[in-house]
Amino acid sequence: MITQKDIDEMEIRFKEIFATKGELMQMKSDLLDKLDSILKEILASREEQTVMAHQIAGHEDRIITLETASTS
Repeated sequence: MITQKDIDEMEIRFKEIFATKGELMQMKSDLLDKLDSILKEILASREEQTVMAHQIAGHEDRIITLETASTS
């Protein structure tokens, strides 16, 4: 038969093993904060790639113009 002492010991062990709702909410909040910072870095990187692509396209146009002028 299970006694109150057994139940109390089980409760203590469960508290040691399983996270509480508050702990889970904090973990979720921490995870989302880290994910948010990662996504900001990704967006910044993509914006930088777009700017660089336009700069490279401009350089390519200049090179073509200069090569065309030098061969004429």
